[in-house]
Amino acid sequence: MESVGCITPGGGYADALMDVQGFVVIALTFGALALILTEKASFDAIGLGLLVGLVGCGILTLDEATRGFSNYAVLTLAGLYVVGEGLTRTGAIEFVAHAVLRGSGGKPGRMIFLTGLIAAAVSSVLNDTGVLVVFIPIVIDMASRASVPASHLLMPLSFAALLGGMCTLVGTSTNLLVSGAAVQAGVEELGMFEMTPVAAPMALLGITFMAIFAPRLLPKRTSLSTQMAEASPREYVTELAIGPTSPLVGRPYANAFDKADVKLLFFVRDEAMRYAPYDEALTIAPGDVVMLRANVEDLAELQSQLGLRMIHDLKIAQHELRFFELAVSPRSSVVGHRVGDLRLHRDYGVTTVAVLRSGHHIGERASELALRPGDLLLVCGNQSVETRLQASTDFFLIQTSQPRPMLRTHARRALAIALGVVALFALKGLAKFPIFPEGWHPDKLVPIPMAALGGAVAMVATGCMTARRAYRAIDWPILIFVVGMLALGEAMASTGVAGMAANGIVGTIAHLGPVAVVSALLLTCILFNALVSHSAVAVLLTPIAIATARAMAESQGLTAGSAEADAMMRAFILAIAFGGSICFATPIGHQTNLMVYGPGGYRYTDFVRLGLPLSILAWIVASIGIPILTGL
Repeated sequence: MESVGCITPGGGYADALMDVQGFVVIALTFGALALILTEKASFDAIGLGLLVGLVGCGILTLDEATRGFSNYAVLTLAGLYVVGEGLTRTGAIEFVAHAVLRGSGGKPGRMIFLTGLIAAAVSSVLNDTGVLVVFIPIVIDMASRASVPASHLLMPLSFAALLGGMCTLVGTSTNLLVSGAAVQAGVEELGMFEMTPVAAPMALLGITFMAIFAPRLLPKRTSLSTQMAEASPREYVTELAIGPTSPLVGRPYANAFDKADVKLLFFVRDEAMRYAPYDEALTIAPGDVVMLRANVEDLAELQSQLGLRMIHDLKIAQHELRFFELAVSPRSSVVGHRVGDLRLHRDYGVTTVAVLRSGHHIGERASELALRPGDLLLVCGNQSVETRLQASTDFFLIQTSQPRPMLRTHARRALAIALGVVALFALKGLAKFPIFPEGWHPDKLVPIPMAALGGAVAMVATGCMTARRAYRAIDWPILIFVVGMLALGEAMASTGVAGMAANGIVGTIAHLGPVAVVSALLLTCILFNALVSHSAVAVLLTPIAIATARAMAESQGLTAGSAEADAMMRAFILAIAFGGSICFATPIGHQTNLMVYGPGGYRYTDFVRLGLPLSILAWIVASIGIPILTGL
């Protein structure tokens, strides 16, 4: 589409004020950011809403708006989701993790360093979410055996996975999305190992920093996950209803639960919560809901002997009772819904026993609690429900009383497929080196999207996973969201909004030089990551970075396509790629942070305590390394 204005050498617009379409794009941008920040809409709804809004207002044609569905980054992401799930389901990387982690010797610093190194290495070629799903139970068990607080290990594990993901094009969705947005803007895609010379030293330095300082900066905390890994009796906050035939009916609340191992926190009658001290005349009535703190054995006894029942009256024989811990996914459809409205007993055959948030048991009715990303649900059911829980896209199955079932006989196949995909990626990354016959190019073999999708097909064809499981492994909401954000990025460029933002950057700090702009773009991404999704940051800021590079090159009289102009373009794009992955200072910056938030018993300030200095360290390394790498 024709732009409303052009950037002049002086940094201004040749045309008059931006037209109405530009203001609509700005409104849609801030509207999308507000919805992401307030969690008032799901990611796929935001993506579809952007597509409808941009086409409906005539800013983009239908073909332009839906171009993102064929974007190579979106196709590659879809394939890698399946390849990573295949490795997870077959246990192909778990035995490697166990072997390396056994060398830690039980020392916290060494444990952090070794877990960080292997998590970073695996995350450089696999989806970081899948890596965390495999590593969290391993690390919790390792912490329990070594008598080390899991809170000292889980946050560094998440940060190490993010650091490792920066090392290659396919290591993190941020790199793929930035590369895809660059291609959509007419710029050459990022190379497979283009960021490795900066990212690898950054990862090693960051992991070393955490190995030294994490045990000092992070508190010793316990959560349901760590309690479940210990041998001593665990206590849960439980919501139970008084049955009509319970022997407790008619007894005073003051002394009804006098057993030493059972504590009455409060009871609910007529939707009113009542706390101690209780009047002697206040007696137990059928239908009352009591919140008790008890261990597993006492919980089973309360149900069978005292006529108490789960809120949904799910009846499970004591010898079949199993407990499972579920973390609410950042993009789960249950976010904002009350626990009592989830119908977990219908969908999964389980009922909620307890809820954990920010390391503390909830002091209100679990069924009335509105869920947030990262909340932990302790649920109970029989062993047969585990498969359904693992297949859920709304929850991460963090901890279970039974070993995770895996198709271990297929592990070699899954590993061979993954290595084949990585080898094809590597050929693409080596394309710039003079090692291939004249006239031959790695692209003639298999393009990156086809390598990823081919790996996904191979996982299903070889029996490493079913087609249904492969479909569920793909994060469809985030892919639709990315398509919408890519369309918004194109609209920002075509209406002049990106150019306007670029002129603002150039006019403010261009006199300090391009190195200062790289540092400023990195810092902007880091600040945005604390508020909204890193995917949104990557896709939104890439067009602005590209426009900024073109504006600065033009203002300095550089010819488009010259070595100096290309170096500036590359440096600014890499700044967005790196900055979009520096998501350490808050739990909402990246979904891996949310995955360890509950199991580690963390609070928001814990991420600031360790994540902020790590973010500053990464910012300094990237600010120095990117200009050196690109020859800026």
